[in-house]
Amino acid sequence: MNYRIQNLTYQYTPDGSEVLKDISLEIRQSAVTAVVGPSGCGKTTLVNILSGVIPKLESNGVLQGELELGENPLVSVVSQSPENQLFGYGVEDAIAFGMENMGLPAQEISERLEYVLDLLNLQYLRKRSVAALSGGQRQAVCIASVLAMRPNILIMDEPVSSLDPNGKKMVQGVLNQLRADGTTVLIVDNNLEWSAGIVDRVVGLSDGRVLFDGEKEEFFRNFDLQEKLGVTIPQEAEIYRAMAKIRPEIPMFYSMQGALQQLDALFAQKELPAHAAQELPEEAFLTAHQLNKIFADGFHALKDINTSFPKGQVVAIMGQNGSGKTTLVKHLNGLHKPTSGDVRYNGQSTLKKTVAQISKNIILVFQHPEHMLFEQTVTQEITFCARMQGLPFTEEQVAEVLEKYGLSADAETFPINLSMGKKHLLTILSVLFSSADVVILDEPTLGMDLHIKKQLEEIIAFLKEQGKTVIMISHEIPLVFKVADSAVILSGGKKIYEGGKEALARRDDIFDSINISLPPVVRLSRRYGFGKVCYNVEEFAEQAAAMLKREDA
Repeated sequence: MNYRIQNLTYQYTPDGSEVLKDISLEIRQSAVTAVVGPSGCGKTTLVNILSGVIPKLESNGVLQGELELGENPLVSVVSQSPENQLFGYGVEDAIAFGMENMGLPAQEISERLEYVLDLLNLQYLRKRSVAALSGGQRQAVCIASVLAMRPNILIMDEPVSSLDPNGKKMVQGVLNQLRADGTTVLIVDNNLEWSAGIVDRVVGLSDGRVLFDGEKEEFFRNFDLQEKLGVTIPQEAEIYRAMAKIRPEIPMFYSMQGALQQLDALFAQKELPAHAAQELPEEAFLTAHQLNKIFADGFHALKDINTSFPKGQVVAIMGQNGSGKTTLVKHLNGLHKPTSGDVRYNGQSTLKKTVAQISKNIILVFQHPEHMLFEQTVTQEITFCARMQGLPFTEEQVAEVLEKYGLSADAETFPINLSMGKKHLLTILSVLFSSADVVILDEPTLGMDLHIKKQLEEIIAFLKEQGKTVIMISHEIPLVFKVADSAVILSGGKKIYEGGKEALARRDDIFDSINISLPPVVRLSRRYGFGKVCYNVEEFAEQAAAMLKREDA
């Protein structure tokens, strides 16, 4: 049987506005359904209703309508904030917690534990402390803890936001297997880039209403709807959208396999010749020297790291989960002290400085915004850095930023009550009122819809124009190549690359070694010998149009 939602309406207080408005939809059994929509559209509220959090734990609201989920279904949720869902000191404890609460026998718990550790390739983490894991590793353990309970309906709320490309591929494989085994899966995520190959249906919400409920292929053909819902689609689908304006007859594609099939028919394969990479200006004023970090559990997280960050540049830090990315940047702002080695800002060691002292010059925006929200209103939060540093600002300046980034209506809202995407945007905007010369963004796109991601790109460009150095950790490789000037790549705690993106775009060996693919625009522009390597879809479309014009002449 399929699961049904009939005329569902919800408001958090009796006199509050309706968050969900007369929603009706069908959730197909043994299928993967993506629930998408802009930040604040009601996705999380729908998850809380399906999982029983509303009304069992949040009982002050008004819920109307019907849920037809069968008798006593086990509905489990993978949270977008995994640390809120992991209980116990060690990885094994965290995975076993849910099964123990179900009252399962010890032998069955042990068997299921081994199964999910093997399924998600987590055996190497089983004896580690949860607190010592990277964000992506915690997310993988969170997924394992939920899968071990074997739910009838599995809801995954941004399940891969902190996972590297290998982790995303792993989740894709797991979801395919779960679907084959009869599990119903809902993915609540505005990023369809990673899940396009496994999703069967798409449900689009906007302002608490259902705007779309249909097959994946139909959704991918509706570009206006994708834009309205703020959905990140595969870059291959963006390329198709651009190419369809040049060659309207081209068949649709949204995967690399489809792109090769259609574009090979248009362009001859003639690999773009190598050329000298541009040299980046040498004005590094933040440097790490022979940095080593060994944690209390013996894990050697950083191994002799030497790297530098030039002034006024956007530097991406890349690598697989557990490679040492977040550990490195926490040394830059003083949250970690090295086992050996040094960090220098303007030539002076920062090792004897406090985090408060360092933060005047170097600010780290955490990947989970709840760790940085301290105030009672959005207005107070956006000025937090300035007030803590004693910096002047005007009400007009604050109002201008709130208006520009769509937060005016939320000015007096308690920040924790914002959607995840807006919370993350808020923590980044507060940096604009600080004195920092270096801004570190750790997985900044968590919870962001496409509209907020575009605002993020604007903020990064603005900081660069102001002469700030922006250091960004991200697993969204197309975004990295779009906004970064250079990259530092880590693997197993070691630095394996440092340099400009022009040179990096030709280092297939580097990407092969960390099992990450270059962005489609880079791979395809090289494959067809365009005039230059392309880093975004706009450049690709321009080069493609020029080449087709020459061939048609």
